[in-house]
Amino acid sequence: MSTENATRAVQLRDVAAAAGVSISTASRVLTGSGRCSPDAKSAVLAAAKRLSYQPNKIARALRAQTTGSIGMTVPWLRNPFYAELVEAVDVFLQRFEFDLVLADARGSWQAEARRVHSLVSRRVDGLIVVPTEDDKSAEALAQVNRSIPVVQLEYQAGSLDADYVGIDNALGIDLVLDHLVKLGASSVRFVSSAIRSSASRTRLEAFWRGVEERGMRPEEPILGRFTTNFGKEAVATILAGGSMPDAIVCASDVVALGVIGQLRADGISVPDDVMVTGFDDIVFAELCDPPLTTIHQPRRRLADAAVSALVGRITGERRGPPTRVELPPHLVVRRSSLRPPRVMAASNPA
Repeated sequence: MSTENATRAVQLRDVAAAAGVSISTASRVLTGSGRCSPDAKSAVLAAAKRLSYQPNKIARALRAQTTGSIGMTVPWLRNPFYAELVEAVDVFLQRFEFDLVLADARGSWQAEARRVHSLVSRRVDGLIVVPTEDDKSAEALAQVNRSIPVVQLEYQAGSLDADYVGIDNALGIDLVLDHLVKLGASSVRFVSSAIRSSASRTRLEAFWRGVEERGMRPEEPILGRFTTNFGKEAVATILAGGSMPDAIVCASDVVALGVIGQLRADGISVPDDVMVTGFDDIVFAELCDPPLTTIHQPRRRLADAAVSALVGRITGERRGPPTRVELPPHLVVRRSSLRPPRVMAASNPA
């Protein structure tokens, strides 16, 4: 074998020659298009494996007018929840042989718009987006949605006319409040991000409605950002008010981690002095001290539904008006909300 043949990539014609078939037959076998005899199929597949043949994605894309790639944007990749969600999406995209092209909006709807248009210029076949803001994200996404399929994941962008996959956020808050009521909590403080996303709005509205229905005593919510630093700042705000509620309900695990860390630094025991809950069930939730009671978001099911919806639009198998999928979350009870037995016994006598 010459040096040139030893170093150049194996091409389709090499597979065809090794299998003793025409190039068109080899192409039909490897792309799954058209018919061919069982013997020819076996010969081509065996030759492709033996030669370690890798399809030329660029050439295939030019022929099929697709790139075999999917774009995805998230508000903050440094947030562990989004990182875990991206990983789950990538796993399911690989099953359809799509590559993932990821963009981080870094909390800015303007940056999100630029990155979305950049992904389109790279000719991605579709877009999965976790919108950074409610209304402000909608304009750029609506423009993109006119040229390629868009699926909204986790959050919604205004009235964007595109498929949506998320969880029942209101149910998640209800599950937390039911849990706290059973443990004797009567006063609660809600800590969340400012109302920038559909999920933030829904969780806050569910909190107000939930405490009223359960006869609990709410204190003014503390709204800022989904970061651990904001969680620390929220504790300072609570302490400045002079009284500690029975429970602090956080709309995000990263916020809850900041809250717990600052409470410990200030000598306030969790859950003895105050119970703390989160939302998302990121990997660090069970590793903090004490482990965090939280709402589990089914990331793999969310990713599966979003990828299935997008691939269906790309292939034409899914048609018609946009669909809305809301999956039920569930409560994961850990020590951050479990008061000592003596306190629970006093609140809930047998």
